Amino acid sequence: MNNPQVDVAELQNRDPEAWTELLRKVLGTDEVAVTAVTAKRLRTSKDISYDYPVSRYRLTLRDHTDPITFIGKHTNVAETSFYQICARDFPNLAPACHYLHVSERGGWLVLDDVPNDFPALKWTPAHAEQLIEQVADFHTVYWQADGLSRLALPHYIEGEPTSLEDLIEAHPAFFEQGPGAVLSEHALNHVGRLAETFLKAANGLLVMRSLGGWPGILGETHLTAVADLLDDPVPMLEPLKHLPLTLLHGDLHSHHWQLTLFAESYLLDWQQAMIGPGVLDLVSFTEQFDLIYENGDPARLLVRGERPLSDETMIDSYLLTMSARLGKKFDGRAVRRAIPAARCLHVLTHWLPHFATWFSDMPNKYTWQKVNRLSDEQLIQTPFRAMVSFRPYLSGVFQRFLQSYKTL
Repeated sequence: MNNPQVDVAELQNRDPEAWTELLRKVLGTDEVAVTAVTAKRLRTSKDISYDYPVSRYRLTLRDHTDPITFIGKHTNVAETSFYQICARDFPNLAPACHYLHVSERGGWLVLDDVPNDFPALKWTPAHAEQLIEQVADFHTVYWQADGLSRLALPHYIEGEPTSLEDLIEAHPAFFEQGPGAVLSEHALNHVGRLAETFLKAANGLLVMRSLGGWPGILGETHLTAVADLLDDPVPMLEPLKHLPLTLLHGDLHSHHWQLTLFAESYLLDWQQAMIGPGVLDLVSFTEQFDLIYENGDPARLLVRGERPLSDETMIDSYLLTMSARLGKKFDGRAVRRAIPAARCLHVLTHWLPHFATWFSDMPNKYTWQKVNRLSDEQLIQTPFRAMVSFRPYLSGVFQRFLQSYKTL
């Protein structure tokens, strides 16, 4: 992508001349002129502070009644690298990037504004099959490729090791209050770039133990399994380390997909792009498939009532598609055997850190246990009403986690 000579500040400040120059480059014609530009912030949650704002820019054109819209977003180094190097290999998956400004923090992008005609709650079995096949398709592009090293993306685990001393210096409160004691030095020697995430997971473990667990979801057996993996993650990590590497999206949440009326599906937000085994994306997709952002707001999370496809069907579709694309280069049995390890890692790095935040203000375990004795009808009348849909969902998550842990 060759940027036209347009100043990023002029674009961000909605200068019509700057947007005219960019639009002429995009459309390949000088017969267009922008007369006005407006911008609307898309991430506006009152409960979440965004490090990387996203806005929709609306361009009014001379002699045209219909405006043109683009997405302007601040982003991190990983997504900047993706659009600099990888995006051209996925013209039907990632929204086209028409401008990229590189900064110390990452960059600022101008992307196509793609429609979302079928939000996650409206997905059919055909949609789910389409998405899982697309995940498999983009995994095949860099499968065991020699060019992975040029992508300038982090490995899912490898990297500069974090010493116990560095971790204590960076997060003294965790070690003063106890979570650091759960995470062994042996674990730090094996978790690489995940050290800080594991420390947050240890904090989540202590918070849940202080509350006496979560009845029906997280019992002592689950908590013991979490503590065991934080102390010795090798049985979980080894099956993953021996799989072929590819490009990963890193967070295949339902919210990151845009499905159009023309059977197109676009994958957004490559901020957690990394190098690793494809099974990590597969598990990320299946485990988060039922989570829906209400009106696009991450602070208002819903749980899908009825899913179009089961986990096993989606896993089978992925394995069959990968096998069809790669032939003998793909070892489906090895990937299937690694699913329990990937599922355990997903729960440790995704849910346990969340629990530390969600329940840190809980008065005491007696109040918490009282809340858990309320019926669904009673919960709806309390600030804990979100638990009505989350209890059965998380019960399934941790039941699968425990089954997976036992197979390691």
